[in-house]
Amino acid sequence: NGWQRQRIGRTVQQELEDTLRDLNRGEAVTLIGSGRTDAGVHALGQVAHFDMDTPLDAGTILKALNAKTGRDVNILGCETVGPEFHARFSARQRHYLYRVSRKRIVLDRRTSWQLEEELDENRLHACAAQIIGEHDFSRLSRASSETKLKICRITDSQWIKEDNFINYKIVGNRFLHSMVRMIVGTMICIARGLGQPDDFAALVNNQDSRLKVYTAPARGLILLKVEYGKETVQ
Repeated sequence: NGWQRQRIGRTVQQELEDTLRDLNRGEAVTLIGSGRTDAGVHALGQVAHFDMDTPLDAGTILKALNAKTGRDVNILGCETVGPEFHARFSARQRHYLYRVSRKRIVLDRRTSWQLEEELDENRLHACAAQIIGEHDFSRLSRASSETKLKICRITDSQWIKEDNFINYKIVGNRFLHSMVRMIVGTMICIARGLGQPDDFAALVNNQDSRLKVYTAPARGLILLKVEYGKETVQ
């Protein structure tokens, strides 16, 4: 059920916090992630931090987490950081990838959006170029987003062909709720002929547009990595 702990349902945060509580002699430990991934979204490079007074070293904690969590969760690394580090607020950039398969591939059905219909790739590239820079993404994010400030700075936005896939890569300093999925879904609509790149440009610039915003399925989205200063966690 995604990253953030919920009242009902299994989540990544809850699974890890339960294990950390056991390592902390039964006392609750709060895990703070670099961002929240919705149910169905994947992460290869999520980063999180927690505060715990313990004699255990980072390597022991790493082994304990991987031994006690489900097989669909894997901790890549664990290290001690200074009190100034914050998984969310210290992050400089976040890298996302959205996978679009151009044919039905059974093994990729849970990790890609499978589209066999015709797509105008020139329109995809035209739309992707408009994302670069600083924009108000109010019209391309959920209205329920917690923050009132909807301005994000995007440094990379491109569609990349790879075998049977055409994948969307986007890098930015921050992302809003469902923002990447709404960007991808709307670009795909334009590539299907349901709008023009100029209509998409209006949405990116927080202007009125006749174009309907569409949200791509969660299963194709992957948080690839998070950058912290000169170091990149991946």
